[in-house]
Amino acid sequence: MSASANPKLELSSIDIERIVREVLASISPANMATSTATKAAMNVQGIPTEPIAPAVDVMHLTASVLSMDSLRNLPSTTKQITVASTTLVTPAAKDWLREKGIGWTRKVQASPSVTQVEVSQKNILDSALKPVLVTGSVLWLRTLEKQLCPKSSQVDQVQIDDVASIRAVAQAIRSGTPAAIAVVKAPHSTLWQAARDEALRPSIVSQWSDLAEVLKEVPTNMLILSASRWNIAGTANIARKFIEHIQANR
Repeated sequence: MSASANPKLELSSIDIERIVREVLASISPANMATSTATKAAMNVQGIPTEPIAPAVDVMHLTASVLSMDSLRNLPSTTKQITVASTTLVTPAAKDWLREKGIGWTRKVQASPSVTQVEVSQKNILDSALKPVLVTGSVLWLRTLEKQLCPKSSQVDQVQIDDVASIRAVAQAIRSGTPAAIAVVKAPHSTLWQAARDEALRPSIVSQWSDLAEVLKEVPTNMLILSASRWNIAGTANIARKFIEHIQANR
């Protein structure tokens, strides 16, 4: 061979530096990552494929009725679905989910916390449902149970004395009882003592005509009846009228 057939390759230092930079750039981490991703998107024949979508673990469906129409748009990778506790799941939907190997569960809603307003409303409701208390220090008190409706009135046990009657009424009022009637032996003394309790608004009813004025003018929650003036029938009539007034103003 002649010297002209194999010309001598001569590279300057500038050319060598340029070639080194190009080689290093071609094997940089960014290009390597791109090359790896490209290979992952190729099948064994070297044909590019779509990236593999990650599997959907759980999907929540808000439909009120879970039917075949609700399931048509599910991703093919879905493995589990949840529905509301009140959702109606049709038999066809159950069969379809079973065939596809997709599990389903109902999502139990957390109970809302009870607010102070709800507590207050509950207390008002409980108070409205409680019957009017009838108590006193007379032996014939129990006979009133046959004269009054047990749903609207509660005849208490016979108290030892008038002071015990006031105590029983005050305790009942503070526990939510809307009103009370006390049949006592000393009505005026009982009125004076009951008026000292800020929870009680007592009134004496000495005769039938007093009742209308008392209920009209005084926001009372305690009627005081004299045992010497009122018998069983009269006390029962007073109690019925008072209960009607309390129920009408609840």
